[in-house]
Amino acid sequence: MNDGFQIILMAIIGALIGGLTNMLAIRMLFRPYETKYLFGRRLPLTPGVIPRRREEASIKMGEIVTRHLLTPDAFIEKIKSRETQNFIMLFIDRQIETIESEKLTLRYFLERINEGLSDKVVKGFNAQLSDKVTAEGARLYQQEIRNLVPTDAMATLDGKIGTLQPQITQKIEEYINSEKGYQDLYTMTDEFVEHRGRLARSLKYLMSKETIVQNIRNELNKLIHHPKMTEIQVRIINDEYERIKNSRVDALISERDQQRLIDSVYDVLRERIDIEGILDYPIEDFNREMFESFKTRGKYQLRDNIIEYLGQNTGRIVEKLQLAQVVKKQIDSFELSHIEDLVMEISSKEFRMITLLGFFLGGMIGIVQGLIVVFL
Repeated sequence: MNDGFQIILMAIIGALIGGLTNMLAIRMLFRPYETKYLFGRRLPLTPGVIPRRREEASIKMGEIVTRHLLTPDAFIEKIKSRETQNFIMLFIDRQIETIESEKLTLRYFLERINEGLSDKVVKGFNAQLSDKVTAEGARLYQQEIRNLVPTDAMATLDGKIGTLQPQITQKIEEYINSEKGYQDLYTMTDEFVEHRGRLARSLKYLMSKETIVQNIRNELNKLIHHPKMTEIQVRIINDEYERIKNSRVDALISERDQQRLIDSVYDVLRERIDIEGILDYPIEDFNREMFESFKTRGKYQLRDNIIEYLGQNTGRIVEKLQLAQVVKKQIDSFELSHIEDLVMEISSKEFRMITLLGFFLGGMIGIVQGLIVVFL
């Protein structure tokens, strides 16, 4: 055999071996996708490298992403960047414009969060208001009167009690000496004389009814001004006043009236607060001065607060997101053929160069072998 032909032949054979070996190695990264069996025994090198190591690869990929790529520090740096600040400010400005142009209300935002949330807020608020009024009413009903009245008001009442007895005496005296008092005394005297037997009836023969009534009026006037009567009146007034002061409210008001009072207070508060009206009131009209202040200065503080909050809680947010598990789940959900297409699309040039390198190195090795055979 011609030496030159032998060298060329060995170069061709070496190139084919090197190139085809690399092509097979590249293909065996993915193929076969499943384990192959022959006579019940698994064939070696099946499945391919990546399918066989898929579970481990997805776990490692998730760890690489969370430990080296999407780290909390990377998120914080991005959050604090000028681009993020501009984006947040643009978002806030657009929301302000929308609130003004469309007269948005609290109900609108609540419904955007969850349909029917505004009704739940109203019901929840009214329920809380009812519970608070009922609880406060129950607490007040168990208090003593003296503990509910302010100190200054109680001192004023104590002073008024001292003047009550002369006022009562004056009112009684005015009544006794009035025409109405005279007529009442006359009626009672007439009934007494007519219904108390002969002895009582005989009095009308001794003196007239008018005289009897006038005598009774005179005696009553003396009685109400008697020191002993004054002392009795003062004692009764003071005792009753002390009893009322030391009594609990629920001892003076029936349970039915207590409930009516609580319901009345609840109705008044619900009408005055009007949570339905608040939810339907345009946000910008709640306090125009405050809204304008927010547009000029407050929005920047809001932006800074958002960035600060995200910066402080990014670590926990990333931890809650469990990005490693997300990456693993996504990789595990890919079809092997799709993964192969992605890898081949990204590395097709490199794989082609590896194949050509295999042909080249195989050919060079074949030439070297041919030279060795020829000269040795």
